[in-house]
Amino acid sequence: MNEMTDFQNTDPQNEGYPQLSPADTGWTDEERQAMRERGFDDMDILKAWLS
Repeated sequence: MNEMTDFQNTDPQNEGYPQLSPADTGWTDEERQAMRERGFDDMDILKAWLS
């Protein structure tokens, strides 16, 4: 990627890092819902996926 493309795909507020969401994990909707029912919030889901 070139610098212009990188710039267009990032938000200045997150210092050039791509923003992740629980939908970016490899888990299905059912798995994410089960995690939420066990008390996980979106940040917990992302932390578990990244670890």
